[in-house]
Amino acid sequence: GNGAYVSDGDVYITLGGSYILSGELSDGSVIVNAPENAKVRLLLNGININCSDTAALYVEQSDKTVLTAADATENTISSGADFDDSSKIDGTIYSKSDLSLNGGGTLNVNSEYKHGIVCNDDLVITSLTLNATAPQDTVHANDSVRIKKADINLTAGDDGITVSNDDSTDYMYIASGNIVINECYEGLEASDITIDGGKITIYPEDDGLNSMSLMTINGGEISVINTKGNDADGF
Repeated sequence: GNGAYVSDGDVYITLGGSYILSGELSDGSVIVNAPENAKVRLLLNGININCSDTAALYVEQSDKTVLTAADATENTISSGADFDDSSKIDGTIYSKSDLSLNGGGTLNVNSEYKHGIVCNDDLVITSLTLNATAPQDTVHANDSVRIKKADINLTAGDDGITVSNDDSTDYMYIASGNIVINECYEGLEASDITIDGGKITIYPEDDGLNSMSLMTINGGEISVINTKGNDADGF
C-alpha cells in the first residue's frame, strides 16, 4: 500500500499512518524511515520476524512509532548474533525515536546479540504481555521507560530494564502491572526510579533496584530474591 514497499527481503515503511503486519519474514527487517514528524502505528497481527545480522525491527526515523499486538495474537521478533558492530545497532527492536508497545496480545522478543529492545528516546509499555530474552539488557532506553498495566517477563545477561543518558535526566516510572525478571545481573536501573504500584519480582545476581540519584516507592509489591547468595542489596 501507499507508504510501504519491499526491497531485498526487507519491508520499508516510509510514511506516517497505520499498517497491519502479519505472516512470517524468515531473514529480513521491518524498517521504519518516515518523516521526522510522522507518527507510525504497526498492528502486529500474528507475526514471526527474524533477522540474522541486524535489528529485526528498526525505527530509523519517525516522531513516534507504536507497536500494537492485536488482541489474542502471538507475535515473535528475533535476531541472530551476526551484527556488524560498526553500525551501532545493538537490539532486536531498535528505535532512534520515541517508541510505544501496547495491545491485548503477546509480544516475544528474542535476541542473541546484546539487547532485546533499545530505544534512544522515550519508551512506553502498556497493556501488553511482553516476554523478552537477551545476552545483555532485555530493555534499554536512553531517556525514560514508563510502564502501566503490562505483564512483563524478562531474562537478561545484564540488566532487566535500564535507562541511562549522559546528563543523568533519565528516569523510570512504573504505575502498575506485573513484572518478573527471572534472571539478571541488576533488575531495574535508572537515575530516577518511581514505583507507584504493580507487582515486581526480581532474581538478580547483584542489586534488584539500582537508582543513581532518587528512588521513590509509593506502592506496589516488590520482591528481590538474590540468586548467588552474596552480599548484594535489594536496593
